[in-house]
Amino acid sequence: MSVRGEKLKGRATLSLVLVVIAAAVLFLIGSASQQPAGWGAAYAFGRPVTLELPTTCGTETIGSGRTTSACKGTKWTADGREHTGTLYAYRDQIDDSGSALTFKGEARALFDRAYGEPAAWLTWVHVGAVGLAALAVLILLVGLLLAAVPGRRR
Repeated sequence: MSVRGEKLKGRATLSLVLVVIAAAVLFLIGSASQQPAGWGAAYAFGRPVTLELPTTCGTETIGSGRTTSACKGTKWTADGREHTGTLYAYRDQIDDSGSALTFKGEARALFDRAYGEPAAWLTWVHVGAVGLAALAVLILLVGLLLAAVPGRRR
């Protein structure tokens, strides 16, 4: 194999390793913390929305961590269109003292899910994992471009 082929193979391998690490961080941190995978990144990139909660929300407490809630059937408006999906939030962000559930704080929506503000560390880890995956793709694209450009002849 030529020197160029070896360099491309090395860059492709590096890219694959970085993507696997980023995916593992993104999904395993979510699983280990019993929170939706990508919650932090989705919150960071989502649009602020006002929520209309359903009458009940499911709750889950794992270990000694904060209780999380998944509220299926939550409604919100974004881009002038009404959306219905699932809200993922900490239980203490949902007020059930009145006749209807209300959300306390800022929620953000991305596609068919809305998210309450996650712990700061979770946002940083997830945004870092997305950045790492983007870097891996960039490395692969640069490697492909360098392999396609003819080398200098001496």
